[in-house]
Amino acid sequence: MGISFKINSKVNKNGKNGNAYSFKGLIVFALLVASVIIEIKSYGSGTYLDEAIGILSAAFLITSAQKIERRDFITVLILFVVVIIGIISNLISELNNSWFSIGIDIVSSTKVLLSYFAVKYFLSTEEKQRVIDMLLPLARLFIILAFIFSLINLVTDIGMAGDVRYGIRSFRFIFKFNFQYVAVYMLFFGVIVCNTKMGERKRKTYYYMAIISLVLATKAPAIIFSIVFLFLYYYFKKYDRISIPVIIVGVLAIIAVGWYQIDAYLLNESAPRHLFTKYAIRTANDYFPLGSGFATFGSDQAAKIYSPLYYLYGFNTRWGMTPDDSAFLRDNFWQMAVGQFGWFGGLAYMAVFVRAFLTMKSSKLESSRRAFLYAAYLQYMIHAVGSAILSSSAGMIGFMAIALFTLDTEKLTQERRLRVRI
Repeated sequence: MGISFKINSKVNKNGKNGNAYSFKGLIVFALLVASVIIEIKSYGSGTYLDEAIGILSAAFLITSAQKIERRDFITVLILFVVVIIGIISNLISELNNSWFSIGIDIVSSTKVLLSYFAVKYFLSTEEKQRVIDMLLPLARLFIILAFIFSLINLVTDIGMAGDVRYGIRSFRFIFKFNFQYVAVYMLFFGVIVCNTKMGERKRKTYYYMAIISLVLATKAPAIIFSIVFLFLYYYFKKYDRISIPVIIVGVLAIIAVGWYQIDAYLLNESAPRHLFTKYAIRTANDYFPLGSGFATFGSDQAAKIYSPLYYLYGFNTRWGMTPDDSAFLRDNFWQMAVGQFGWFGGLAYMAVFVRAFLTMKSSKLESSRRAFLYAAYLQYMIHAVGSAILSSSAGMIGFMAIALFTLDTEKLTQERRLRVRI
């Protein structure tokens, strides 16, 4: 384990320290806490911590390539290929000649996945569990306060509300945007699910408090997560696998729950998300087969430099999509992948996320942990249709957390037995 700090340690029967926190675990704990504070204080912008984590994650994975399992190595390799495709696309399209903005976009497009794999291999299974237990006091405080204030927000405006949806004020707690609130909640919700300090009955109390305050965010991804988690939580107690009929019913239920957003944002021809979907297809076709390249369509850097494609598509005449008001130019992710990387690169990019999930799915997970991970991962995939969540600092928090929570129960038991013998 390397260097260890013995904080509030307990000695087991064999005289060995059973609760020592590793230096690596404290690093990840500090990075997660710092990232959450940044989301609260500076709204995820104005700092470069997430970019720094992404670059350090890439360096760690390169220097630790021999430790990475073959299936994950292939996934990271596919991500590298996507980056090469994007760079070649830039050279061919010549839509953006600023290598600085291209470099920033490369980091933004890969940091979430790189941080996920870095945390997965940086910490041992035992170290991950200890980081989770270290986060427990913060998780409990966050959930209790969010629950209380979400109820107060229903009856009076306390400065924690966003838009009005379904006739009620949407709750965003101490964050500027709802997506930040939901992303940080995924971290603390998972801590409650995966910690070793609480009994199942007490956990359930926190589950229901968390679900109520999440649903009151009135955002489709948060509502979908809550419904899917509750269903899978009880389903996995009886069944090991999800059957095809259950998947079909689940898809229909998700469509029903998210229909308001689908109708308002995707089917509405004047909505920015509809326009991004439409023109992502056009961009992929016009710049077939490799797309338009980094920082040219749908990304944060494409908005900052105001891509020539936006003038071509008439975005500069639409409210919230102009050079001076670019509020809606970042409300997409999968569309960005298709436009910038083309059909081949876009599908390869999506495959990276699918492969990451399949690896998680094949692990030996406890039922409640599996229910949480499936529900959390699904809401991120859906969220990415109308948000840049998977290239944001908030999304990085979520995926670093998922890497912590993907604990193979058998490996954890083996590590503990080995530690006792030593």
